[in-house]
Amino acid sequence: MKIQDVMTPQVISIQPSTTVEEIARLFTLHRISAVPVVDGHNRVLGIVSEHDLFLKEKGIPFSMERLPALFDEWIEPEELPQMYQATRHYTAADVMTGKVHCANSDDTVGEVARQMVECNLKRVPIVENERLVGIVTRSDRVGLLLRERV
Repeated sequence: MKIQDVMTPQVISIQPSTTVEEIARLFTLHRISAVPVVDGHNRVLGIVSEHDLFLKEKGIPFSMERLPALFDEWIEPEELPQMYQATRHYTAADVMTGKVHCANSDDTVGEVARQMVECNLKRVPIVENERLVGIVTRSDRVGLLLRERV
């Protein structure tokens, strides 16, 4: 079975200039946890997930110590509300993960599932001729399991 048979073809995607505020609105409105970032020709440039919008730990160069960081900037935890307010106008280009594992629409379900497991991926954009045509998520894999049993 080809991945195009199980992918979600209606992909909500964004441009690099989309603000973090708009991305958060899309996540809430569509109940999704990530969006591919595409250029004007619908080629995948990156992906923004909820994980990219949350506080993380960032290592200090040449040190074993790690400090809280938001959007790759160190931050004091008590400054988090002000930092979120100040960064509402950051763009997808500022916060996206640029290295994205994509699959081709003619790849098999098994190939894509193996890639997702081996690379611990929650979602994989599906491309055809380098252009975004769909997305496969972990929930699509669960749905496939149910479909196979019926």
